[in-house]
Amino acid sequence: MELKHLSTFVVVAQRLNFTGAAQELGYVQSSVTAHIKALERDLGLPLFDRLGRRVVLTDAGRELRNHAQNLLNYAEQATEAVQRAGGDPGRVRGTLRIAAPESLCAHRLPPVLRALKNSFPLLQVAFGPANRTSLMTSLGEGYLDAGFLLEEEVSGPMVTADRLAEEALRLVAGPDHHLARREVVRTADLADETLLLIEKGCAQREVMDRELKKAAVRPATMEFVSTEALKRCAEAGLGVALLPRTTVADEIRRGRLTALPWTSRPVLGVYLVLHKDRQPTSALRTLTSLARAEFRRTADEPVGAVN
Repeated sequence: MELKHLSTFVVVAQRLNFTGAAQELGYVQSSVTAHIKALERDLGLPLFDRLGRRVVLTDAGRELRNHAQNLLNYAEQATEAVQRAGGDPGRVRGTLRIAAPESLCAHRLPPVLRALKNSFPLLQVAFGPANRTSLMTSLGEGYLDAGFLLEEEVSGPMVTADRLAEEALRLVAGPDHHLARREVVRTADLADETLLLIEKGCAQREVMDRELKKAAVRPATMEFVSTEALKRCAEAGLGVALLPRTTVADEIRRGRLTALPWTSRPVLGVYLVLHKDRQPTSALRTLTSLARAEFRRTADEPVGAVN
């Protein structure tokens, strides 16, 4: 089996879509098909069934999926060990797969990734947004090397979670919103407002849902899948939003949003999440140390206006 073909199989097995796999890998679809056919010839068994327009794994494909990512991980570790023996970390290759919620991708992790690339210039970094459920599933199945989450708590049978930092949540609105003139805003005061909420399954949404339930109020709501879209709508005066303070720091400084004096002061944790059985490569160990250092450095920095 060629590692290139096995890498293609892992992506197709995860997506169950040849077109989507080709887009993710940067191949034309015919190359993805050729890789899978070559792998099936090597193994002497079909790995996928085509059921009309659907693609499903065969029994053999499901069995290979259970081992493929581990084989690729071992190959990366062996390659790195050889390169490390040469004494030059700048020669370390391979791919480090990282995921995080959109808010961390955009506002907290870029300095960490820049430092990582400075340490390993030849390393490929696959980095993208993921919600809690998809991140934990991908991590548990070995498709991710590391994840960052913004949660109250993180636990799971197959993961270890390191709380790197605290992240306060801020209730914000446009500067002309009538609540911006209040000295105190209580949750009950939101009863007649429009709340701009992130989709269910995010910790900040769970915090707000819990606060509303405690106050026994059910305001009108608008739901978003994007933090940036949610912010822009708050700026435009569509309603009140609850967001991590780092995501609104710039808008508060520039007067485009106002932090409301909310009596609740919820705080989430920023977690680095790893598979408990993953053997850490030097790149993964460096990512861990860089993330810890970056979040320690920024822990006491003022971030915009505070309640």
